[in-house]
Amino acid sequence: VRKGARTIEDGQNVTLHEFAHQLDTEDGAADGAPVLPNRLYGAWARALGHAFEELQQDVAQRRRQVLDGYGATNPAEFFAVATETFFEEGARLKRDHPELYGVLREYYRQDPAGREENAKSLPL
Repeated sequence: VRKGARTIEDGQNVTLHEFAHQLDTEDGAADGAPVLPNRLYGAWARALGHAFEELQQDVAQRRRQVLDGYGATNPAEFFAVATETFFEEGARLKRDHPELYGVLREYYRQDPAGREENAKSLPL
């Protein structure tokens, strides 16, 4: 927990990861789909399904990407890894997986990439 909190932009944070698992299992199933507003289910399934398949292919081909390869294990781990990446490397996730970033932004009602962009534009 301390290590994950110490470096906030390394994409690794066990607290965020395990929190995502708790959200995922609110409906009784660890399936990568937490309780969602009805309007978000279709976009969620498309975005996470596509990004999950892409990560599985990248892992099989030994290609690195912003999402940790552990997320290719199953949809539940993918959601947890995507959550870590969303909060820790939001700008990279937004650039590399804009649809995934968009549904996570809507679900969490947060915009980490926007905060990163705003912080960079502040004068020193």
